[in-house]
Amino acid sequence: MAGYDGSMASIALEQVKILELLALTLAHLNIAEASGELSPRVPLLMGIRDKLAHALREDS
Repeated sequence: MAGYDGSMASIALEQVKILELLALTLAHLNIAEASGELSPRVPLLMGIRDKLAHALREDS
């Protein structure tokens, strides 16, 4: 296909994967916050959330 840039499609796919993972992480954090859960995974999820948000800002 003329003019097709596979690297752009790859970047877009990576961004979709990051957004999906971010959405799942945020959902788990919202549930944990609503239930008052303070398990060891909450800080881990917060770290993942922050790293994903940072990666999305860099790609934009």
